[in-house]
Amino acid sequence: MSSSSTSSSTSSSLFTPLQFTGISQYSSDFQSILSRATSIAEIPVQAMQNQVTTITQEETDLSSLGTSVSAVGTALQTLGQLSTGNALSATSSDNSVVTATATGASAGTSYNITNVSSIASAASETSTTGYADSTSTAVSSTGSMQLVVGSNTYNITLASGQNNLSGVVSAINALNAGVTASVLTTGGTNGNYLSVTANSTGATTLKLIDDPTGTATDLLTASNQGSNTNFDLNGVAVSSASATVNNVIPGVVLNFAGKTTANETVNVNVAVDPTQISSALQSLVTAYNNLATQETTEMGTGGGSLLGNNIVYQIRQAMSQIVDYQGNNSQGMGNLSSLGIEMSQTGQMSLNQQTFNALTTTQISAGLTLLGTSTTGVGGLQQVFNQITDPTSGTIAAQQKQWQTTATNLSNEISTKVAQIQANEQTLDQQLQAADASVADLASQQSTLSAEITSLDYTSYGYNTSITTTQST
Repeated sequence: MSSSSTSSSTSSSLFTPLQFTGISQYSSDFQSILSRATSIAEIPVQAMQNQVTTITQEETDLSSLGTSVSAVGTALQTLGQLSTGNALSATSSDNSVVTATATGASAGTSYNITNVSSIASAASETSTTGYADSTSTAVSSTGSMQLVVGSNTYNITLASGQNNLSGVVSAINALNAGVTASVLTTGGTNGNYLSVTANSTGATTLKLIDDPTGTATDLLTASNQGSNTNFDLNGVAVSSASATVNNVIPGVVLNFAGKTTANETVNVNVAVDPTQISSALQSLVTAYNNLATQETTEMGTGGGSLLGNNIVYQIRQAMSQIVDYQGNNSQGMGNLSSLGIEMSQTGQMSLNQQTFNALTTTQISAGLTLLGTSTTGVGGLQQVFNQITDPTSGTIAAQQKQWQTTATNLSNEISTKVAQIQANEQTLDQQLQAADASVADLASQQSTLSAEITSLDYTSYGYNTSITTTQST
């Protein structure tokens, strides 16, 4: 006998009933008895399977709801971080020379950049002469060489068969000296050249000395020893080995792309950027509305699988805290509505951009105070949402763990019950088979007895009494 999956719906049987193979005239009745007994026995098993199916659906819906809750928490966290950084943004008056990015500036300010005379580049030199072949033509006069990179010197001894361009390239690259060597092939009789390039930008010394203890000949050109980014910041000369400079203006990264023209001054301004605030508020609006829609139509009053679950009510309370939050009301900026956040009668949130755009600089500053940090103000409300979604200690995680335990226990009990039903079905089948055989045997005996009585009638009376009786009747 085989059993179907325990995840079957309530309308399908958990088992394929045994096919009763009787020989009596009552075989179909015995089949009905066997099938009915099995159907009755599987009712509690099906009920448990329905519980597992329900739990699975609840887990799926709660996981989806948790994703939406987490999105709101992330939006609140972003608002808090934005407030902590004062929503500062850095801009450049000439992006073709330098772009500026605020990465943690704490106050608005302005800087002047002038005299950008060079942009950082990597040192790159080639051999002063070409070689006829990269695998056979000798490069070193003695097989002894020195690679100089900046203030570091590396000794090279070419083994037998290595005194050629390919051998020198392999020897240099094996040093991990911060440079990469390769062979350049240009064609012609002596068209193979050694190329050595620094792996990072900045002015440096790059040489390859042949016979360092003898003639000490530099085999490389000296035309490109790299360069630094050189500029003046508020009249102070700055030189950087990289085109990205992040250590001269606190919390601001400068990326240089070109040189200034004569007498050009590039202004880098760090100031509050209201668009960062409105963008973060819009992200909150989107996340809040997604959660509100899912909670209402899928999980809450919409009759979803989580209807009545305490977590749904916890989520509703957390959402209410956002809408109802009240700050210190400085400059009339006491709640999110002062920043342009509006609520519809259907519980959907929106950002009135006109209201936001009309805010003064002072009001924007007060609004940042309202937004708070990751632990205070509106931004601090992310902690409430984290209590729900924390993967270790959150209420969703606890609920799912409880459901998983229940589902596991039910599945184990289902397996035990199925085994019991299968065993009982086999036993009942055997009993019915025996009964069927007995009935068949009794029927056979009755037939034999009837035949014997008929025979006796002929013998004793010369006629069949049953027929005579029937005819007289």
